[in-house]
Amino acid sequence: MPEKQLSWQPGFSLLRKPAKRPASRRNRQQGFEFVEEHPQREHRAKRSSSVTTYTHSGFLSDPSKEDSIIVATHIAPFQSGAAEENEPPFDPSLETLNDESSTRSEGLPDLETIEGTNEPRLNSCNSEGQSTSFRLPEPTTSEHNFAGSGPSTAAVSALTNIPLPLFTSIPPTIEYSSLTQRFRPILNRYNMEFCTIPLTFQLRINPFRYRTDVDPEPTFLVHAVMALAGHHINSTSTLSHRHTALQLLRQSLNASSDAETMYYVLDTIIILFSLDETQSILGNWSTHLMVAYGLIETCGGIKTLAMSSRVEAQIGILTWWDAITSLLSREDCVFPYAYFDAVLSNQHKREWDFFGLCGCPTSLAKIVMKVARLSAERQKSSLTLDFAFDDTPISEIEQLLEFWRHIPAATAFQDEDCMHQDQDIMHCSEAWRNGLLLYIFRAFQWEPGSSVPVRILYRARVIVDHVVSCRDANMISRQALLPLFFAGCELRDRSTQSEIVKFCSIWDERTRYHMFRSTIPLLEEVWAEQDAKGFENVWWGQVVDKQHTPKAHPLKMRLCFG
Repeated sequence: MPEKQLSWQPGFSLLRKPAKRPASRRNRQQGFEFVEEHPQREHRAKRSSSVTTYTHSGFLSDPSKEDSIIVATHIAPFQSGAAEENEPPFDPSLETLNDESSTRSEGLPDLETIEGTNEPRLNSCNSEGQSTSFRLPEPTTSEHNFAGSGPSTAAVSALTNIPLPLFTSIPPTIEYSSLTQRFRPILNRYNMEFCTIPLTFQLRINPFRYRTDVDPEPTFLVHAVMALAGHHINSTSTLSHRHTALQLLRQSLNASSDAETMYYVLDTIIILFSLDETQSILGNWSTHLMVAYGLIETCGGIKTLAMSSRVEAQIGILTWWDAITSLLSREDCVFPYAYFDAVLSNQHKREWDFFGLCGCPTSLAKIVMKVARLSAERQKSSLTLDFAFDDTPISEIEQLLEFWRHIPAATAFQDEDCMHQDQDIMHCSEAWRNGLLLYIFRAFQWEPGSSVPVRILYRARVIVDHVVSCRDANMISRQALLPLFFAGCELRDRSTQSEIVKFCSIWDERTRYHMFRSTIPLLEEVWAEQDAKGFENVWWGQVVDKQHTPKAHPLKMRLCFG
């Protein structure tokens, strides 16, 4: 009986085609089947004694035992619904960012170098040093140093007649030992460029910076940073990373609330808050603040918190956002004043200050915290007849603001650059001082229908002048967005209004924080209301309140000017 051989082929034999199948069976998916062959019986006359057999992997077979060329292939290219050749599967939650930004950091890797790799995936095994490993395709026959005379002409001819998909090589892949390692170039660029945008100027202690000494890194923090970095380079993966960060953050909070987790959560909340500011001035800011406050309280509160310089800066920016949101809504702050007071208690040891953090001097930031709380009390008293508001505290604050003056730094006259910087600080500080005086007038003293004194209009014009006087290069004046908004709501001069709109547009374009751009329609609505109903009958609070959702609404949307 002639010797039989089973060859694993995709639906056909190299030696003869199988019998034609009925038409009803032709619709099934293409697969592999075993075909019975009789190579010795049918091809004894055609055999060449020098035929050498190869597999696709490039290894030699023993010609004395093999009578046909058998090619080892992979099943993937023939599976139903498989991806195209050499095309890695798409993972939207881990999509690497496309760099479309007009600005690039010198010396940093291009983001295209990351996207140029095929199918990067995480490596579950523990590799020392977390080095990146490349899995290359198997070498072809030409890459081996064969002994002997090499393949015969018949063998080479047979190989060239095999369909091309059988020789499709596996695309090179990169295995990453961690999520941080995969996104390392983007995280580095974030730390060098993007995390400094919200600050007035560079600070050694930056609450927006991603900590590189975290091991293992919380995945929700990595995704939050990737979302914010993605916004700055116009990546389509921003929302995907944000959604993933929120989901993982929620899971982490449900699983544990220890002190170590708290620090990572604070990092993440601050980055997500900043990310939301890149979209609009309207957001559910109180949700971020309440999560941060609740977690700190669960871990023992501000009195038991280990106050490193970084934690102080984080508490500082959270309480600042809380106060600014409260100023506009005239509602209670989320954080008690004790949190801000705890930050002030270590002021002499601090490696940062409030002006560097948010563009407002510490002495004026302290007034902002007090005015926000007094404004909430005043609002509650106006809604209840049995509660009388005491105007004494706000009158004392008004007097303090009237006599407040900028004190030049000791290095203010060291050289020209120091002099210019000190003048920029003075102009921005004066914008905040006059802005607070405008706020006090409208929130505590003005009555609907009454005229606005010229001294109030003068302060509004002074704010615009201070903003214009700041140098354009470092954009310190952008930190005075809220005072500029207060001023714009008081001025009816068209050219001055156009100047305010121009500044908001420039700041939006250069920082990519769209809270500047979304301020413009809010101002335009105030101006339109004043034109329609009369300047004496409209103030910014009426327009702001229309933007807010009701208190009973599950998603508490409020305005925040950063």
